[in-house]
Amino acid sequence: MNFLLPLAMMDEGGFSIVDSVLEASIANQIIIAILFYLLGYQIYIAMERYVTYRDSEEATGKFLKLFMESLKKGDFDAAKKAAMTHNKSHVALVLKHSLDIYQFELTLRAKNPNHNVIESVQRSLERGTAEVTELLKKGLANLATIGALAPFIGLLGTVVGIMRVFSDLKRTGAGDINVLAGSIGEALFATALGLLVAIPAVWVYNLFTGKQEKVVMGIHSASSQMVDEFIRRES
Repeated sequence: MNFLLPLAMMDEGGFSIVDSVLEASIANQIIIAILFYLLGYQIYIAMERYVTYRDSEEATGKFLKLFMESLKKGDFDAAKKAAMTHNKSHVALVLKHSLDIYQFELTLRAKNPNHNVIESVQRSLERGTAEVTELLKKGLANLATIGALAPFIGLLGTVVGIMRVFSDLKRTGAGDINVLAGSIGEALFATALGLLVAIPAVWVYNLFTGKQEKVVMGIHSASSQMVDEFIRRES
């Protein structure tokens, strides 16, 4: 079949990506190795972030129901236990810390009736949300950097390959295209590999940025519910 022709050509001694890489200049081999490293690194980040966000989402769904029910009953120990049981939830990390702050602030108000407990809790929620947001961003800056730099690294490999083409032309002349095939192949492969690394990096970055925003919105919503419950108790 026609679509199998390129593979047949490779088997019969035609252009081979592997041969092209092995026969590439030292500079381009280093560039290609860097791109493969970046590809592997972004796969690691993507898998790690996927597991983190998946576990957080599953834990949050179970945690919030238990936490809010316990909070409405005034059973703070049960609320904390729910947070510790589902500690993979980023929402649980923020709410448990703020619940600890709330209980501590109540002891301060016992000494000073004018002490504003709710304001202190709101500040702790803001700090906790900011800290968790930084945790959610782990690795995403690296993905953005890979997405931005990989095409240029590939372009550098292309330039190195083209320079080798001109060097081969100067040495052998333009009579035999087979002499130039290796240099042209390594140049094109560097470009293609740079794009292959960059495109999924940008996509994965945008994907997890969206998930990060969703988690932060969930934290804000749950924090608001908790503060409302504290205000109800205070009134």
